[in-house]
Amino acid sequence: MREARKPPWPFGVFHEREAAHWDDSYHMHQVISEMSGTLRMVLLEMVDRPPLTRPQLRDLLHDLRSGIRASSVNRAQVALNDDLQQALELGVLEQEDGRYSFTPRGRELAEQIAEDIPRFTGWLLAPGTVALVSVFVQIVLGVIKVGVGVLSRSAGLLADGIDTTVDTISAVLVWLGVKYDRERLVAWFILVTMFASAGGVGLTTWSKAVNPGPVEQGAMAAAVALVGGLVMLALSAYQYLAGRRSHNIAILSQSLDSRNHFWTSLLVLTGIVLSFVARRWSLPALYYADAAASGVIGLLILYGTVGLLRELLRPADEDAEVAHFMATARRRLREKIVFDWLRGQLGPGSLSAEEIGDRFRRDFCEQAPRMVELLGLGYQPQSLEELRQCLRRFVAQERIVEDKGRYWLAG
Repeated sequence: MREARKPPWPFGVFHEREAAHWDDSYHMHQVISEMSGTLRMVLLEMVDRPPLTRPQLRDLLHDLRSGIRASSVNRAQVALNDDLQQALELGVLEQEDGRYSFTPRGRELAEQIAEDIPRFTGWLLAPGTVALVSVFVQIVLGVIKVGVGVLSRSAGLLADGIDTTVDTISAVLVWLGVKYDRERLVAWFILVTMFASAGGVGLTTWSKAVNPGPVEQGAMAAAVALVGGLVMLALSAYQYLAGRRSHNIAILSQSLDSRNHFWTSLLVLTGIVLSFVARRWSLPALYYADAAASGVIGLLILYGTVGLLRELLRPADEDAEVAHFMATARRRLREKIVFDWLRGQLGPGSLSAEEIGDRFRRDFCEQAPRMVELLGLGYQPQSLEELRQCLRRFVAQERIVEDKGRYWLAG
């Protein structure tokens, strides 16, 4: 008996059932991967419909692509003719009396597509996947920024690279500290690392301020700053989408951090561009812009370091949440997410505090895997106290109404 082949990635990662009308699962998924997006879209829509004529399929395609320019729709409709011919040749569809319908193997293929898409999307947007992607991106960008920063003598780019690298090291150290029950020791080590990075950025800033000069390899440095910023912006969007999907405040908080790294990259890019302008038009005062960008980043690192030191100096028996220069923004973001969630829960009618608590625990406390918390990707509620604080705040702000233990939306 021939051994079943593994379907191509990403289908093989999520495939679970055996193929009944194909040679094997590999064959079915190979056909799926070779199909155009238009044909896969049409096959999905045909699953719960009766046999359709070619004009009906074109109308269906037009409805699916209603947000695309007419020219794109026309091109897709022309391609549909070729796709339908391919589907007939593959035995996915059959035609009778001018109507297209599924063959048994075609229906199995369409049902498999319908299973693969949410399964793959669920994996792609899972908090654990986002956590790993975030750490990987930060490692790569940190190494590139530091390397190019040293090569180009760009104080701002070097400071940005140090900041990104320290963030990554801190995340890994937090994971190790929790795993081996050495959180406080690791926190002190992170503190030393942050002070060292702040000192390194400070020396770089001072050196550039005392000896202002152009950024060498300016085009390469500018490209790294720009591409790095765009990557962080894309990562922020990815984190935001995943966080909203799972109601995960930890990932949403990380999205905010990534977006701020984007603005930091623009700050660095501005310093590099002004350095070019200074050289091009002999304006030496503009050379200080690169040092200024480095100084701002250093102050942000130092601010977070001082906050961490203040928390570590608290008595050991006193609850502490490590401070960060984004703490206020994160708190506001948490409140916004909780209120948006609460508005959806209270939309149909009032709920008791116990009912809200049960739903909060289900949607917030039980959604994210432990890895998200271990990698230090932001706030992850461990109890209902955060909900109680938000409820009190919302009542005080008259955004919701509380009466005898039940809550309504105000207005």
